[in-house]
Amino acid sequence: MTSEYRKGFWLTLGGVLAFTPDALLIRLTAVDTFTLAFGRGLIAGVVLLAFYLFFSKTGFWGALRPLGRWGVLFMFVQAASSIIFYAAFAFTSAANVLIIFACTPLASAIFSRVLFGEKIGRVTLLAIVGVALGLLVVASGSLESGRWIGDALAFLDTIILGLLFAIIRGRKESNMMPATTLGLLIAAGFSFFFAEFPTMNTMQWTWLLIGGVVIIPVAGVLLTIGPRFLPAAEAAMLTLLESVLGPFWVWLVIGENPGTRSIVGGVIVISVLFGHALIRFRESDTEPAH
Repeated sequence: MTSEYRKGFWLTLGGVLAFTPDALLIRLTAVDTFTLAFGRGLIAGVVLLAFYLFFSKTGFWGALRPLGRWGVLFMFVQAASSIIFYAAFAFTSAANVLIIFACTPLASAIFSRVLFGEKIGRVTLLAIVGVALGLLVVASGSLESGRWIGDALAFLDTIILGLLFAIIRGRKESNMMPATTLGLLIAAGFSFFFAEFPTMNTMQWTWLLIGGVVIIPVAGVLLTIGPRFLPAAEAAMLTLLESVLGPFWVWLVIGENPGTRSIVGGVIVISVLFGHALIRFRESDTEPAH
């Protein structure tokens, strides 16, 4: 238990930290939703597919086949999540999108409870409440009227992400990375028919390539493997760091200021997550290994 929990925590945290600049890259790439979904999905999908072709003993199809119906569901849910994620950024601010992701742990906990019967520990439940309060402070200074379409899309994506985390945890004997790979390619294939494909300058191509070659594959691998060793609600809660750090990078580079309340709320979130991690680490030290 101790080694599994620690491994899951650090892998998941690493994936979250790798993903925090993503909102900034989306803003800097500055293209329409479907062009973004096509370009990033295709590039990241090909990178991950190449990994299986060159480094996996079983090959891609050998890794995909054992996933069964859950893998098929995960694949299409992943594809939908990718497109909706980029669409949300087109209709509302980066801070709004990432703040609304605060609902992810609740959605994950509900799906895990309904689908797999996983209980939520008291410490984690209290931490979720603390994180939610911190993010309410963030939201009070960031959410603006007139952006309800983007906010609604962001909320829909939190529900989808909750389902993804629940599946990863509930089927922890299965590595869903092949399904993630195919999901990205499906999103790219669907988006091809709706993309505007505008002329892009060198810097736009650079941001697109960084996102597709580095951010999505690295964060995707860590966030698909790490949550297999954590309760779904805890894994989802760690991703809330992106709700704080993502808007910070956007503010730092392009001046999309999240405001004082966002900073205060961010401090609350980070403090709660740090405290929760310490408590869980101590608990894991007192539990017998299996």
